[in-house]
Amino acid sequence: MGEADRPPRGPRSAAQAYIESVGGKLHGFWYAFGTHDGYNLWEAPDSVSMAAVALAISGGGALSSFETTVLLTVDETMDALRKAERIQYRAPGV
Repeated sequence: MGEADRPPRGPRSAAQAYIESVGGKLHGFWYAFGTHDGYNLWEAPDSVSMAAVALAISGGGALSSFETTVLLTVDETMDALRKAERIQYRAPGV
């Protein structure tokens, strides 16, 4: 078995390998006390790539829970606000 065929060692290395396999980047890996035992900050090229990593990891059974939160840049948030202004929303029953 060559070095490239060996599974990554340790959770941080594994997390880095998983996100890099879809063209992403691991920005941070932390252990925590509380609701979740660990947190990772990952950047993926798109939502589908991130979903693929999340599905692969959560489907493997090594984790009891897995949660993702999509972060928006300031520019993305401003674009969303501009689009929201153009939507003619009316509350139900009004």
